Amino acid sequence: MVVWKKMATFAVDYLNIHFNLKKNMKKVNAILYDVFPTPNPDENHEQLYYPRAVTYGQQMNDNELKEYLEKNTRINSSQFVGMIEALVQEIPQQLLQNKSVHIRGMGTFFLKIGVRSRKDANGHVYVQKFTDPDAITARDVCIEGIGFRADPTWSRKVSKSGQHFERVKTRHQMPVQKSKLLLYINQMVSEKGFVTVKDVECDQNTTNYHARKLLEDLCNGKQPKLYKEMVGHAYIYKRFGN
Repeated sequence: MVVWKKMATFAVDYLNIHFNLKKNMKKVNAILYDVFPTPNPDENHEQLYYPRAVTYGQQMNDNELKEYLEKNTRINSSQFVGMIEALVQEIPQQLLQNKSVHIRGMGTFFLKIGVRSRKDANGHVYVQKFTDPDAITARDVCIEGIGFRADPTWSRKVSKSGQHFERVKTRHQMPVQKSKLLLYINQMVSEKGFVTVKDVECDQNTTNYHARKLLEDLCNGKQPKLYKEMVGHAYIYKRFGN
């Protein structure tokens, strides 16, 4: 059945209508960015940095997109809802049949696989590293999720937009006092037995990446203060001895 393919093509056609409506309009909004440190230093042990787009939490959800398309193109709400529901249901099924799914003018969906995480004798989660390719068996492999790779023609709609850039300060640059962080972690552990990245992100008013790095740093070193466990699709962090 190729209904979902027709609906996907239909979606891209109407999204391209939206882009064509906008291409001749004067670009007045700057693309916001900030500079972030890379997780690992280079071979000379120097810290490297890279720019990353900043959204300040602004996101267009499906209802807002539906309303926008209905006002600015010929697509109506029922067509939009039906199209999205069909894609959400059908794309994973095709991926599980060892296929990638390419939508013309938009991009390709593909299955992401990796090495399965396991627990050691102490209950700590780890991912085994392999140096022999033949040592990886089917029992070591798991599905990590769905990947997406945009078509070059679609990417050029933004890369060739001609908009200028403006650097803004983001929350990751705010310093975090380790003593206050440990006090907060102790409080969370005493209340519910663990702390999460989201807890630290909200309490310290920092980014998800920075909060995760703070917790990971406390799991490492000669005297780690925390260890992590996988619960569902996320890690929780616990103190030793609790």
